Amino acid sequence: MDAPESLKVLWPMVLRWGASDDLERGQLVENASDAELRRLVDAVDPEFPAINAYLDETGDAEHAVIFGDLAQAAMEARFELARRIPPG
Repeated sequence: MDAPESLKVLWPMVLRWGASDDLERGQLVENASDAELRRLVDAVDPEFPAINAYLDETGDAEHAVIFGDLAQAAMEARFELARRIPPG
């Protein structure tokens, strides 16, 4: 894998959450516990700039797009957490 070092540590999350299919990824998020979703968001959110840079550098190469799928899962997880735990 030629991913930057900061992204290589996310590889286990890529394997768990990096589904390219929207429906499959949605089911993963929907079926996850609040704690799992928080861990996903907390780990991936700070790496959004690095993920975007990696995608740009590789021209969205197949080996890089899976990190984009992970970022998408983290965004969906954030929305799911907000839905489950309304503010207030």
